[in-house]
Amino acid sequence: MVEWTCYERVSGLLRALIALPQAGVPATLRVTVDGAEIHAAPAVPKSDGRVHVNFHTHLLADGEHTFGLQLTQGGRRWTARARYRVCNDGGVAGQVRAALRAHGVPLVFQGDCDASHYAAAQAGLVHWVDAPDAEARIAAKAADGTVTANEAELLRRFVRDGFVILDAPLPEPMVERANAALDQAIAQGYQGYRYGDSTRLEQMHVHFPAIRDIWLYPPVHRFLSLVFEAPSRPCQSLVYVFGSQQDAHQDTIHLTPFPAGMMCGVWIALEDVRPGSGELVVYPGSHRLPRVYMHQVGCAKVEGDWSEFGAKVVGRWAGLLRESGIEPVPYLARRGQILVWHENLMHAGSVRRDPSLSRRSVVTHNFAEGAIAYYDSSGDVGYIHPEPVPGAG
Repeated sequence: MVEWTCYERVSGLLRALIALPQAGVPATLRVTVDGAEIHAAPAVPKSDGRVHVNFHTHLLADGEHTFGLQLTQGGRRWTARARYRVCNDGGVAGQVRAALRAHGVPLVFQGDCDASHYAAAQAGLVHWVDAPDAEARIAAKAADGTVTANEAELLRRFVRDGFVILDAPLPEPMVERANAALDQAIAQGYQGYRYGDSTRLEQMHVHFPAIRDIWLYPPVHRFLSLVFEAPSRPCQSLVYVFGSQQDAHQDTIHLTPFPAGMMCGVWIALEDVRPGSGELVVYPGSHRLPRVYMHQVGCAKVEGDWSEFGAKVVGRWAGLLRESGIEPVPYLARRGQILVWHENLMHAGSVRRDPSLSRRSVVTHNFAEGAIAYYDSSGDVGYIHPEPVPGAG
């Protein structure tokens, strides 16, 4: 009846999905943590017929905890318990914990994750790369040896443009193995993929070691740890055979960090990108535009139909770009080249003018250790890989 969705080691958000035994019959829900009642309210199912119960584990001490659920419906009662190890490491976790407590964010809530839960707590939490003194902070890091001269220059470009191309490409043997894995996925019809589609292949790192190696690639996580000022942890992978043709967008609304600024995207070319293939385009400096969240534009969470999202969110992004005057820059990457972008950078997949041209690439999204990860567009919980990346920092 209950599905717990998390790693065995919990960091950030823990979610329990409760299937109601009787559809349409009112139910009540009691939630306990370590035997103490934390939440008691009517159970409110979502459109999938399940009750979504979420725990802010930053508000618990690190260590083992027992999470209990009791559902009462139609005179019958069901109980479920699960034990998980909470481990919110690092200074970012302390910052999150303090902000949640200061602004009365509850330990338990039902329903969707939403940026409005953190709006008050976000006030005043400006990540250093978004702060007016970012350049001075980079100079100080270089002076005290925290970063090398080369790393300092990469950070300056990231702060200025909202993206940076790392100096060293992915090693050619890793590129070859990734392409072989992609060939295998295409041949197998992975996730129903049909050759020629712009569809992305999700979470290939779970099934293909060559993609997992890229997902965990230490030099990428080393640079991200400098951006976050905390260890970097991967969240998801997306692999493309052809260009995505996606509208200009911010990742903020899809892979949403709290605090803001604690997520970055990484785009790695598996072949030379050719004009007309639906090449990636970036909007330099657009990371300084306002972040757009679902509650700000009055958009319901996406549950398969993207039409309202297109009108309200994509329309808002287009308006921001028009007002800013920022022009897109095509990214004609070379094989193995690694692009890192700020979570709020506007980027897009251009039109595939020549549908025969592939544009093979791997995209990963990565959060700072100790941050909260969720999907504001869908209301889902995000899961950050809990283990350190060897040699990343």
